Amino acid sequence: MTLSTDLPFLAPVELRPCPEQITTAASGGENTVVGFGADVAELHVSAIAAVSTRTSNAFSLPTAQLSKPPLVLAQRQGIRGGLWKAATAAEAHMSDDPTEITEDTKDTAQALERLANSVRDSTVLPAPLRMLPFWLAVGGASKCIVYLEPRRSSPLYMAIEKFFRASGEQYGATEAHQYHPHSSMTGFIDMRECAARGINGGSVISRIAWHMHRLVAAGDGLVPRVRRVATVGDYPQAGTHKIELQLDTPAVFRRIVDEVVRAVPEASIRAKRMGHISLAYYNKHVATRAIISAEQAQQLEALARSFLYSPEVFDADRNHWDIAFYELTFSSSTLSVPHRLSQIARWEL
Repeated sequence: MTLSTDLPFLAPVELRPCPEQITTAASGGENTVVGFGADVAELHVSAIAAVSTRTSNAFSLPTAQLSKPPLVLAQRQGIRGGLWKAATAAEAHMSDDPTEITEDTKDTAQALERLANSVRDSTVLPAPLRMLPFWLAVGGASKCIVYLEPRRSSPLYMAIEKFFRASGEQYGATEAHQYHPHSSMTGFIDMRECAARGINGGSVISRIAWHMHRLVAAGDGLVPRVRRVATVGDYPQAGTHKIELQLDTPAVFRRIVDEVVRAVPEASIRAKRMGHISLAYYNKHVATRAIISAEQAQQLEALARSFLYSPEVFDADRNHWDIAFYELTFSSSTLSVPHRLSQIARWEL
């Protein structure tokens, strides 16, 4: 199981189950409880020291919740093979066209959802979905979001981080500093609205993740490509400007979001345009008196170009991308303090 840590400069944490299982039935030992408490955490320190501590806290682990009673219950030793076969068979019957909704597709999607809602042994799930039992056990989250983002080890990600650090030092933090480099696939999904209607948030998260997994697996391997650094005038309001890195984003990513929106209507998911990564802006979510004037926009754009206009950033073969599904665990009202996000699922493209 891969989890994230809020310690600076650390890659995701690998949690390996303790080899000693607790047998709860003396006659045959058919009931086995596997908990997080005895897990062994191995921290793999990243060799990429250029990542700033500004966003090292953007990937936090809900360790307090993980200290709750064991979350995994495997009732019989043979459950893993049976459920894995069921999941594999269900995925094999999905349509070749991820946007085509047929009766078979609906039946298969429902079967996968039922599987996700019933499985408590994460090892039977595909790798990106192995945190779902945790989210089901804790009843979901308050707010979630889906990002399309350059991988944290990529030249593109590192170049944007260097720009964030330099622009913060020279001009002060903007709202873009509250996030790690990403292109939003959705707006924030408010799970509290589901709870108010009596809908289980953990089940909604599970359904979103399963549909994402199905659609990403059926994708064609395309990834965004960097186009240029640009200034957008009068954004998000008249008299101020925004600096962004514009992308050529394949239409398949919008189709993925549109399908999830249709498949999980109770989540009220809002699709985003996905054609850029924000580099600097003010007054979208955090009200301030600051603006980016036309002159400042020129200076910020030139600074961004000095970091981003390099062959390795424009080389698509060197810049891998992921789709990441996050819970918002802390919303910051201070521009220099980043929001905190806990990873629910991640798909490497």
